[in-house]
Amino acid sequence: MIDVTHHFMKLGLSENEAKAYVATIALGEGKVKEISQESGVPRSKTYEIMEQLAEKGLVEVENSTPIRYRANEPMEASNHLMKDIKLANDEVMKYLIDIGRRTEKRENPIWTSKGDWATDHKMREMIESAKSDVVIICINRHLIRYAKQISMASETKPITIVLVHQPESFVGLLGKAKILKLKLDEPWQEKLVPELGAISEKGLMIKDSQYNLELLMTCDHHDSMLLSKEGESYRAIMCSGTVLNFVIQKLIEDLVKRAEVVKKDTNSRKLSTNVEHEFTGWT
Repeated sequence: MIDVTHHFMKLGLSENEAKAYVATIALGEGKVKEISQESGVPRSKTYEIMEQLAEKGLVEVENSTPIRYRANEPMEASNHLMKDIKLANDEVMKYLIDIGRRTEKRENPIWTSKGDWATDHKMREMIESAKSDVVIICINRHLIRYAKQISMASETKPITIVLVHQPESFVGLLGKAKILKLKLDEPWQEKLVPELGAISEKGLMIKDSQYNLELLMTCDHHDSMLLSKEGESYRAIMCSGTVLNFVIQKLIEDLVKRAEVVKKDTNSRKLSTNVEHEFTGWT
């Protein structure tokens, strides 16, 4: 019931409204006292809550003493809530787009996105909007989240992917993208990596910190992204026209030069099958 309540709250109900509505469905129909006992909502608040649900069209009220309530069909109730959310969203978007057009745009060379949804959205947006080319350095397997976008984008622009762990497993899954392998046994890496931190299948864990660098990307030789996981949350730093952007792009160029083209081998099909299984979870 806790999880269901949580989801109803995402549809616009308060916690007590969600609990009372679920309790009414469980009872079939009931009086305020019964709904209060079933839902855990204080009896002093249950009548008000049920009237609010009635106004929202989620329950019916029996003309009796004491008053009894009956839940409307859950699917219809859900569709009704979704319709209200869509209408509200349409109005909000119309207003925000309108004021956004009137707002003076100020260039800022560095922006940050936080959280899984925001960083995924920005990553896909940059891949899709790139005009000339995309280059990605991925230290772990995070790239699988964007396999579909990379494959589609590779039909219209050059995309180069440099991978550290099992690059062969991505063969055939990234469309026409060029897949390269970054060797971990190069002398420069043996010196550089220990100074920065430790590379594992999770990424480059920066020494003495919670920063886990997973991915670097540059688009059109102009815009760059650095993606890291900090604790349990992702952070993407986007930059253009700054010394940071210059450093990131030069680093990416150097890594590409030191990488080698991935060749198919007898294990590549088996590895690709394993990645395809992961891939289906992100499409």
